[in-house]
Amino acid sequence: MKFLLPTGIGDSVWALHKVQSVRDKLDPYGPIDISLVGSRDKVDSRALDFVRRFRFVNSVDMQPFSIQAYGPRVHPDGTYNYILDGDYTFNDEHYIVLIPNRALEQGLRLEDWLPHYQIRWDIFKDFQIEVVERIHAADVHVQIGDYCVFYPGPLAGNTVEGHNRGPIWTPQEWVELGRRIHDEFGLHILVVGASYDHPYWEQVLSPLVKGKDYWTSVIGMTNLGELWALTDLSKFVVSYQAGVGIISTYRETPTAIFWRPHGNSISSSHYLTFDERMASAWVPPKVLDSGTHLPLIYGRSSVDSIMSEVRQRRWHESPAHSAASTAR
Repeated sequence: MKFLLPTGIGDSVWALHKVQSVRDKLDPYGPIDISLVGSRDKVDSRALDFVRRFRFVNSVDMQPFSIQAYGPRVHPDGTYNYILDGDYTFNDEHYIVLIPNRALEQGLRLEDWLPHYQIRWDIFKDFQIEVVERIHAADVHVQIGDYCVFYPGPLAGNTVEGHNRGPIWTPQEWVELGRRIHDEFGLHILVVGASYDHPYWEQVLSPLVKGKDYWTSVIGMTNLGELWALTDLSKFVVSYQAGVGIISTYRETPTAIFWRPHGNSISSSHYLTFDERMASAWVPPKVLDSGTHLPLIYGRSSVDSIMSEVRQRRWHESPAHSAASTAR
């Protein structure tokens, strides 16, 4: 059966947690064909490679359909105005539309979205990372030693439009956090991201760490398999709110993710804000109980507080990671 899901790695993975359950009730044993709402630009198309790595997905493509409901783009409370989950027809094709974002943005738990469908928390047992991708990550580990991963995010998201609009968390704080992690824990700082994340690194962060040989950037140099093979081997991850940290969390690598405080608009052009409970509403109970998930709020989380949490949780002592891991 055909499903239409929000685009983006983080958005699509939330929906994938219930895709099989919906299929099993409506079309038992039928194939799962996924369409993502998007435009095939550099950001959207990256999600295609992500979704096709799940063994239970038969096919995946991108469709230019809208999941916005009639009326204003955003509700008065600052959340998006999505169409309801359900059966829709686009271009004479029937799709089951699944949009967990509505529930999450209101602070509801992922399992409480469409509660009559069972959630499968262990979908990463079906996520495929190739042997050659793991070898690449192992080679990096040998070259730089033990490391933590930083995902600083894109230029726009840290300046004019996005979770760190402003910015609230400054480039100098990234640099100071890296220095403290290196000095106290002896870890290398490995900076990751896609090609579209490169301007923030090149224009803003790189000049500040020039000459600091414990920083290495692989931004734009990895595919998605290599990326999460690298996070699997890291001691921990510190991430801008995006797929990098969401997936490393699901793969059980200790991960801290930044979110914008409620009431402080993510957009500069209209009021857009999410309930702060969203920062953990998608995280499996097992991961919450393990202490490997740390939500960070811009403006409240500091270098000192992050260092204190890492120290107390002993993330710097974690083994090179098992990651979700039996699913090789």
